[in-house]
Amino acid sequence: MATITSRTLPLRDWGNRNGNSATFRPQWHRTAPKTVARADNWDDQSAGWAIWTAHLTQRREPCPLTALLPSKGPSLLWGMRADSFPTASHGSLATQEMLTALDRSTRNKAWKTAIGPADLAHRWSSEALHRRSSSFGLECLAWCRALPALSGLLPAGAWWHLFEILLSAAENSASPTDSNVELLSRQWLAAELPLTMAYLFPEISQTRRLAREGARGVFADIEPAITADGMPSAQTMAHVLPLLATWARARAIARCLKKSNWDDAAETRYAAFARQVVRLLRRDGTAMLSPARSEPADRELFAAVFVGADRADRAMARQAIPGQSGPSGVAVKALPAPAANNESAGVTVLRPNWSRSRERLAVTRHGNDLRTELACGRDVLWSGVWTCEIRRNGVPLVPEPDAEWDEVCWTSTEDADYLELELALPNNIRVQRQMVLAREDRFLFLADAILGDESASLEYRSVLPLSSEITFDAATESREGYLVGRKARALVFPLALPEWRAEPCPGGLEAVDGGLALRRATTGSRMYAPLFLDLDPQRLVRPATWRQLTVAETRRTLPADLAVGYRVQVRNKQWLIYRSLGERGNRTVLGQNLVSEFLVARFNTTGVIEPLVEIE
Repeated sequence: MATITSRTLPLRDWGNRNGNSATFRPQWHRTAPKTVARADNWDDQSAGWAIWTAHLTQRREPCPLTALLPSKGPSLLWGMRADSFPTASHGSLATQEMLTALDRSTRNKAWKTAIGPADLAHRWSSEALHRRSSSFGLECLAWCRALPALSGLLPAGAWWHLFEILLSAAENSASPTDSNVELLSRQWLAAELPLTMAYLFPEISQTRRLAREGARGVFADIEPAITADGMPSAQTMAHVLPLLATWARARAIARCLKKSNWDDAAETRYAAFARQVVRLLRRDGTAMLSPARSEPADRELFAAVFVGADRADRAMARQAIPGQSGPSGVAVKALPAPAANNESAGVTVLRPNWSRSRERLAVTRHGNDLRTELACGRDVLWSGVWTCEIRRNGVPLVPEPDAEWDEVCWTSTEDADYLELELALPNNIRVQRQMVLAREDRFLFLADAILGDESASLEYRSVLPLSSEITFDAATESREGYLVGRKARALVFPLALPEWRAEPCPGGLEAVDGGLALRRATTGSRMYAPLFLDLDPQRLVRPATWRQLTVAETRRTLPADLAVGYRVQVRNKQWLIYRSLGERGNRTVLGQNLVSEFLVARFNTTGVIEPLVEIE
């Protein structure tokens, strides 16, 4: 995260930092009270300082930030977690404790920390030129917000010293292209801090000039971290809620400033990012693929995010985010699409609708690292790296360091969301990974296709990283099993394995340390390793069964390394799955004539198949 060093804050003679002497001389704007502007001294005991402190405590405008951004605690902590901060700093006072103490000052509440405001200000400001803290930008914002109230608690010299440090940080924040400063920290320092200073101190010309730069800084040079459609990149996923929080605060402030440059384009970009973040939320409001759990302050965050949003976005938030209000009765077609994919960002969300209780699958890829998370209701079934280990003739196939998961296909229809990715391995072998989330049929289909040119002994093992609260309850006589959290959430079928354990096979589906492992072994040039997860809670009671099907071409049965087919039945629902592993042909499976490469279809009540996903 961010660092501010002596290269970004100019070295100046700060004068007497603890005493009453102030070396900084403000340039008063024409709107400043004449009694303040005409004073020639703002040290302690001077008329100018007395007038200035009285003005700060008595003025009606600007509206206090605690009223502009209502929250029970520090709004600077929106989206943040306790482990985001250093465990201790500034003597015995931790960063989070310091932010809370400064927030109490803004609310005119008593100072309750062991370190008094003057001592804390001295310790913090004396370190400001040489900080290496990840939370420096957030601390600057906390001091800035508290400055009006602190004018009655700090000596004049200490107050103006703090003011100039913050002004220097806002004016000289790291360049947006500085790779040593992360996006979140750049936003605090180059966008939110300038806007906050311009808002809180309109009487001073130096801060007024920051308004335009602050609004421009919100979206300055944020790609590829945040793409044009608002999708965060795979590397940015850990920071989506703090980023949304800083933009929500910056937006609220910028819209109150006449010359902030927060225009329609900025509002559109902001709304797009907010929409993508909502897609990436769990039921409790935390971000998918993060270890965090819900915090009460996050409800205040989302309330602020959607102030002034259009009707469709507010209706979306009402359905998807806990504790949110918004218009009801908005037609489903008027809402944004619940699923989304951005190839350049490396992020995909497979989601049937905006309901908080429905299942959703998030997928991120960066290089050869591929992470997924499946959430169902209140349970996160798994979250983390979905591994894939392949051996050819006993030799592990390890991707090259620069190998990447490339997108092969993405489609989202009224029936299902489908994503297919590909990774190159040595020996001209490719892994094609398929994910299908069916909307009304409520199942998730996952499969790895290992595609090679020459026959060999192939061994496959993949692990889905089950959450600590999830267990795999394997059936006794057959090879399926339940994923169980607060209750049974999914019935899992290893389609390429025989259904009954009495029939031996080189493979298995089993709970292991770190997740749910699927193993397969075969001889051939290609292999298919599919899993079918029934997610409908009304169907999670047997009977259920599956079968491997015969695939024929010109009345010749094809081997399993050329094409495979499966039939799945759960209670009265049945599905057909077909995958060609070699060149496509005119083939027959279960009485169906197919020329597709991939097909997932349901059987209707008359026995006719209705394709959910078909790739030709």
